[in-house]
Amino acid sequence: MAFFKAATESLDCKADKLDNQMLPVPSDVFGSIRTTDKYLLCQYENEGLKQISDGCVAVLLLAGGQGTRLGVPYPKGMYNVGLPSGKTLYQLQAEHIVRLQQMAEEKHGKKGDISWYIMTSATTSKVTSEFFAKHNYFGLDERNVSFFEQQTLPCFTFDGKIVLESPCSIAKAPDGNGGLYRALRHGKILENMESRGITYIHVYCVDNVLVKMADPVYIGFCISKKAQCGNKVVRKAFPSEPVGVLCRVNGVYQVVEYSEILPETAEKLNAAGELEFNAANIANHFFTLDFLNTVVREKEQQLKHHVAKKEDSIL
Repeated sequence: MAFFKAATESLDCKADKLDNQMLPVPSDVFGSIRTTDKYLLCQYENEGLKQISDGCVAVLLLAGGQGTRLGVPYPKGMYNVGLPSGKTLYQLQAEHIVRLQQMAEEKHGKKGDISWYIMTSATTSKVTSEFFAKHNYFGLDERNVSFFEQQTLPCFTFDGKIVLESPCSIAKAPDGNGGLYRALRHGKILENMESRGITYIHVYCVDNVLVKMADPVYIGFCISKKAQCGNKVVRKAFPSEPVGVLCRVNGVYQVVEYSEILPETAEKLNAAGELEFNAANIANHFFTLDFLNTVVREKEQQLKHHVAKKEDSIL
């Protein structure tokens, strides 16, 4: 019950608005494709491609979800997004990796592999691995594609009762994107990365059809800033767009959800006439292996759980 109480604390009291504590991200720690000098962008790209050619880059895909919201009964990555080619999300992303490896070799004369780690769930693991095998890993070396499962958490009713899936089994659900760190530990993924000489990891979600996997510009930029953790964002389309924004709260960088700020804060403009809080979070992250090791081995127990309200078939 201690776990249930900790997870539902935020539901028992009125959520505090963070408006008075929020500050935009300072200019010295972020960059913009739109405003950065082209020569500097080329430098970032060159550094990113060099790290790829040296085999130091991995991509980590969060792919535990089913395609229920897309109207299909299989994993999201197997979804045909409607292109004339008929390619699925998995195929598009695999072919992107293949091309990036070629670009890095052409630029630096050295062939390096991008390791692809795919976090599945208990319900998607088997069908996902079989899908890749059926399609010969879409041109990738099978040895560079690793699957691992995220963990599950028990399901509760709002009054704290454990939900049963059957008379003799507890209903469980995947523990969300935040469960990545526990899954990395259970699957010994960080040890595998270390054995491969990986230093930098790009993390993203499977249903981002426009994702630039292992984006060399992004990687090169983060390296230039000596960042251990980075977050790629896009500009908000309009003030009330229902997306979280990256900002500082009491000096700490974090994503504040749109429901946690008032409309007047969302509409606030800076001196340039642009939205002051316009860095929309798209779950597109850069991590160093050292950073992930620290989180997994020292900080994981400090992470807060958030309630996910979902309908399910129960006993």
